Formats: sequence, C-alpha cells, structure tokens
Amino acid sequence: MSNINSNPPQRLRYKINNQILERPFTDYWDIFVLKHQHPINITFHILGILFFYTLLFCAWKLHNFSLLLCLPLTQLLGLTGHFLFERSHIDLQDAVFSWRASYCLGKMLIRILMGKYQDDIRQQQKILNNYLSI
Repeated sequence: MSNINSNPPQRLRYKINNQILERPFTDYWDIFVLKHQHPINITFHILGILFFYTLLFCAWKLHNFSLLLCLPLTQLLGLTGHFLFERSHIDLQDAVFSWRASYCLGKMLIRILMGKYQDDIRQQQKILNNYLSI
C-alpha cells in the first residue's frame, strides 16, 4: 500500500478527525479503532450489526424481502453513535457501504466478544501518542 500520509485521496479516506492531521498508520483497522473508542458509540455499532443480521434472518425466515428496505437503519444506528458520542471523520463511502468498514465492524465485534478490543484501543492510542510526541 502506498504511503497514505502523502496521497491526498487516501489521506482524506484515512482521516481520523480534524485535530489529528498526521498519523503513523497505514492499515485502516488502526484508524477504525481510533474512531471507535467511546463505549456508547461502540454499543450503537454493535446494535447496528445485530439489527442488520436480525433483518436478514427475518426477511429470509418470513419470506418478506421488503424488510430489507430497513437495512439503511443499521447504518443510521452507527452514524447516530458518532454524531452523539464520538465525532470523527466518516468517509461517505463507509457511511453508505464499504467492504473495509464491514470487515472492521465484524472484527470489532469479534474482538469485543474475545475481550481484546480495549487492548486494541490502548495500543493504537499509545502508537499515536508516541508518534505525535516526536
């Protein structure tokens, strides 16, 4: 992957927030973790994931595929968490749908269930703080 700190389109897509302009990360997961630290924002995202799969299951089980029209509400839950509790840059493509955001949401859920997500947050904060203090 190219250096995202010097590539303007990548720089915007990998933006954490308006206060942090430079960062040492080249993997989106690291940036995702820094955008998802507040417990209530994380809860909103987990609820969105659960709602997403519940809608898929209900649409399949009830043979009522019009329920799939409610899928955008799952993104709305995550965006609400950001709006109310953790303001960070949200790429428009990720807000609508992207594989990278879906992958990171799934990874976050697994890491939370394993009890390791708080360690991920601490690790990324430490790396960022060391980088910014140089």
